[in-house]
Amino acid sequence: MPADGVTSILLVVSTATVKDAGSDMFFELIIPELASTESPAPTAPGDTGIYTLPANGSKTIDQISPTDITISADMPNGDNAWLPASLYLLAKTDTSDYQLVCGIPQWPSQIWISEDQSAHTLPPAFPAISLQNVLDARNPF
Repeated sequence: MPADGVTSILLVVSTATVKDAGSDMFFELIIPELASTESPAPTAPGDTGIYTLPANGSKTIDQISPTDITISADMPNGDNAWLPASLYLLAKTDTSDYQLVCGIPQWPSQIWISEDQSAHTLPPAFPAISLQNVLDARNPF
């Protein structure tokens, strides 16, 4: 019997509590050929956003990899940078409960998100990054 395709994505992301971590920007999360969202980042330091995304069922949970998931900046409200604190992405099918696909309990402090790389210096901000790159930055060895 073939595995069921993913029909819902749950994203839980928090903003770091360091100076200037909060932002009025939007972010875009893309899982190619399955789901995407453009959502406001949790604005204030320490805030958490919970987002539910519909998915089209074209992939199973096992076919989703942090390598394929991208988070990027979308700046309709400003030109500042955002520093997440943590990110959890879960997926479910019509017949299953949510299962963890990618957990980043402590976002690396050197990975700020902004369309304008100069919006944050030392280090410069990333306009887009895969979740695998974020995981690799947490565990460089």
